[in-house]
Amino acid sequence: MNHVYGEHQWHSEYQRLCRTRSTESLVYIQNDCWQAANAMPDNPKASQYWDEFWYCRDELRRRAR
Repeated sequence: MNHVYGEHQWHSEYQRLCRTRSTESLVYIQNDCWQAANAMPDNPKASQYWDEFWYCRDELRRRAR
């Protein structure tokens, strides 16, 4: 990904990337982002961690259908 976080392209590209990742990777990334965002909620990157968390979670839910 060559886009800057916050740009529309980053979000749509990250969502596409989630579709190519293994389920194990998505679970790991989701948990890692959750821990990072909760450990330092005032960190400027917390918003990005939450976005990554939700995109991984959305993909896992899509696969579970």
